[in-house]
Amino acid sequence: MIEKSKKDALRSAVHVSEKLVDTENGGVQEPFLNEKRIELEIKALATMITRYAKQTDQWLAASHSINSVLKLL
Repeated sequence: MIEKSKKDALRSAVHVSEKLVDTENGGVQEPFLNEKRIELEIKALATMITRYAKQTDQWLAASHSINSVLKLL
């Protein structure tokens, strides 16, 4: 009878311990996933900024060329 009580107590302690670990890990996992999502968004935005900067440079070069031609007329 005492042996069964010990096993039940141990089983309960393990169960509580597992629940505590699961709860704690769940709290850590969400911010980690959010950080990864933010990092992906930052990379995507940096790519877009680079592309728009190149496009702006091309437009500026084209407008300067047009202005130069118009000055010659």
